Amino acid sequence: MKQSNVARKLQGQVAIITGGGRGIGAASALMLAQAGAAVVLSARSEDEIEAVAAQIRGNGGRAVAVVGDVSDVEQVEEIVESALTEYDRVDILVNNAGIIWPVDEAAYADADEWTYNIHVNLVGPYLMARNVLPLMIEQGSGRILNITSGAANHVIPGWSAYCTAKAGLNMMTQALATEMAASGVKINALSPGMVDTEMQADIRSVDFEESGLDFQRFHQAFQAGQLRSPEEVARMIYWIVGPWGRNANGKIFEAGDTAWTSQIEKDIPL
Repeated sequence: MKQSNVARKLQGQVAIITGGGRGIGAASALMLAQAGAAVVLSARSEDEIEAVAAQIRGNGGRAVAVVGDVSDVEQVEEIVESALTEYDRVDILVNNAGIIWPVDEAAYADADEWTYNIHVNLVGPYLMARNVLPLMIEQGSGRILNITSGAANHVIPGWSAYCTAKAGLNMMTQALATEMAASGVKINALSPGMVDTEMQADIRSVDFEESGLDFQRFHQAFQAGQLRSPEEVARMIYWIVGPWGRNANGKIFEAGDTAWTSQIEKDIPL
């Protein structure tokens, strides 16, 4: 994964990134590490996060990999405790872990899968935030960034769990930001749009003839080369958690906001 030349604006900071083994999470870990942050990568796949951590260390950065499922209370505590044991603080949390399944009409979706989606996409970010917020409040500073989706605002048939979770994540972002307004902790969300990740590949794998669910626009975007790269989204994440986003709190950033993305091009040139 190619890295950009980025200024070391996060020197001395510690970042936890969930879902850090591939896609947006891996790209963000590489970029934040290049910017000077020590990175704690977490995901369910040990091989994936260890590979990213090894790449960061090979580039002269600091990184550890911690296996964990964000829907599990005890495993979340272990992720945060590992960060404290290794680096003694937490400055940044990127809640990136997410799943799309089940992709099916709600009347036929597997109930356990539907519930697990909510736990990963909504409860997980809450559990992570709950465990780092006391640390950040004591420090008087910190950044939490939740990776959300346009599905929070637009119904997509077959995605009832995902849409519900992301809508809840947006509201949670704003609720926590309001509660933390006087603490020095900033809490925001980013909707990255269509990104070239394995989740997008999963969406395109759904058989229309079997499911009756039409995801043609995702196929068209892929074929037209319109999917954003994970590295492009990583720059957005770096901008928000870096000094440029210091005044943002409770904001839902949109990758389609051309004025904002143009500013990123100026602040973090390739």
